[in-house]
Amino acid sequence: MKKSKLTGREVIMVVFLVVLLVGVCYYLLFLTPLKKDIADINNQISEAESQLSVSQAQVASMDKMQAELDEILSRPKDEITEIAPYDNAKQLMRELNGILAHGSDYSISFADPIIGDDGIVRRNVNLSFTASNYANAKNIVSQLANNRWRCLITDLSVSAEDNIESGAVKVEAIMTFFESTNLK
Repeated sequence: MKKSKLTGREVIMVVFLVVLLVGVCYYLLFLTPLKKDIADINNQISEAESQLSVSQAQVASMDKMQAELDEILSRPKDEITEIAPYDNAKQLMRELNGILAHGSDYSISFADPIIGDDGIVRRNVNLSFTASNYANAKNIVSQLANNRWRCLITDLSVSAEDNIESGAVKVEAIMTFFESTNLK
């Protein structure tokens, strides 16, 4: 058997093939999986940052709600309004009649209640009354706004009566009272 020697050109080609084989193996077995792992980790970081942002927003919202609740609960007991159970019209009518008795020529009309998907009922009430003077009208409106039941005055107009010398004022308002179907 005769041993053959590799020529310089063959040695260069073998070295080139070995380097090429090592490079391909490095790329396929190490670099490609590493790039995939890095991309997966970057996606996880992005998802974690998104979740962190959402969580921070929720915490900020909860802190704001807690501050509002603390502020409400720190009020004197007679200033805290409550959400009435659904169909509170009779009690509401009694409350409004008691407040509006301080005026004269008052009228109250209830619109059909609007029940939201959240279980909150909005009951619009149109009312008008005459007060002997502006201070009396202001007192009645204040009592309406701060009554026992949760409400929102959505429209208010105050005008002088025809006989301006009497000092009487006519007040018209639209109020929304809130009730809940979830309360028992």
